Amino acid sequence: MISQLLLQATGSFGLPELTAADSRTVYIAIGIVVGFIVLLVLGNMISNNKRIRMGGFPLKRGTGSSSSVVKSSAPKISKGKFRKIAKQIGLSPAQIKILEDIAEKHNVGSPAIFLTSHKTFNLTMKKVIQEYDNGAYSLEVKENYKMLLFNIKQKLDKSSVAGEKISTSRQLAVGKQIIITTSTGEKYSTSIVTNLADYMCANIPKRSDGSMLRLNKWEPIKISVPEKGDRGIFYDSKIAGYSTAKGISCIMLQHSNSIQSSKQRNFPRKELGKACYFFKINIVTLVDGKTTVKKAVIDDNAKGRLGSVLEISAGGCSIKSQNCLNRGDLLRVDIDIERRQTISALGKIVNIRKVTPGTATMHIQFTRMSKKNMNSINSYIYGIGERTTILDY
Repeated sequence: MISQLLLQATGSFGLPELTAADSRTVYIAIGIVVGFIVLLVLGNMISNNKRIRMGGFPLKRGTGSSSSVVKSSAPKISKGKFRKIAKQIGLSPAQIKILEDIAEKHNVGSPAIFLTSHKTFNLTMKKVIQEYDNGAYSLEVKENYKMLLFNIKQKLDKSSVAGEKISTSRQLAVGKQIIITTSTGEKYSTSIVTNLADYMCANIPKRSDGSMLRLNKWEPIKISVPEKGDRGIFYDSKIAGYSTAKGISCIMLQHSNSIQSSKQRNFPRKELGKACYFFKINIVTLVDGKTTVKKAVIDDNAKGRLGSVLEISAGGCSIKSQNCLNRGDLLRVDIDIERRQTISALGKIVNIRKVTPGTATMHIQFTRMSKKNMNSINSYIYGIGERTTILDY
């Protein structure tokens, strides 16, 4: 009976039909089949172990027969390539080492993520600065470290802008805020409702009296698209008419393939709207025997002139005042940048723009400032400690 069962089993694998008497041949055939099965099982186990050792992703075990694969989202880039790219965007060896140390300490993974995800860098940067502020470091170490971080942030931002190129207004996204400037210089803010191949439709802007803006067909206009900070694009366009899109009354704007980028400042700026006092710096000539020395003198006893800081950056500020100085004058500015925090900086008036009779705006370039005050301005601009900030972009 056993011999007959073995004969049937071997026959199912396509082996030649055997007689009951040839039991030795039967056992040899069975041995071959069993050995073949064992080799298949062992081969599969070895393959799985090898894949795991080489960094493959293990299958997620479950009660069912199906399984899923866990994949990593970290950028696959070598340390050498990361350093090469970081150097190309202007990071120093010290700044590159800082990014590598931060990535390791905060379990970010590869520091290359900082080059592609500025949000990851911004959130990590806020944590690092707060740690240093609360750490047992000397004031000089804290300020030097923060200056390096802010400088890295500025270089990453510039690198991001360089990679963003819009060649036609057809690329502008629905919902994008735009500014329409008429031929008479009036500016109206609106948003894109739909962007078609032949023209763009935007909400009809309202005039100051609440009426809808109505311009003549084919009237020339300028369109500017502001971005974060002082970035943006602008181009010439024309009114193509008026229509309805998505149930909204729209103004139709002609497309353009001649897109220009606004010049990016070296430092990002932010509105401030805080009071300040500024003092004129006089240059006096001191003679000591045969030596003549020019020295900047500030009359601390003189009453400071009152102004309001409209915008500020690490490189300068704009001040609106009824007691402006002259273009080219040197001055010291005392600014209440935050509550109970006044910073002082030396600067030069590079331009003056008249606002109303008796009032003008001075554009000032900072020439000297302490590291602490510079970091205070950058902390304000990047919103360190605030809930919603520039760093959340």
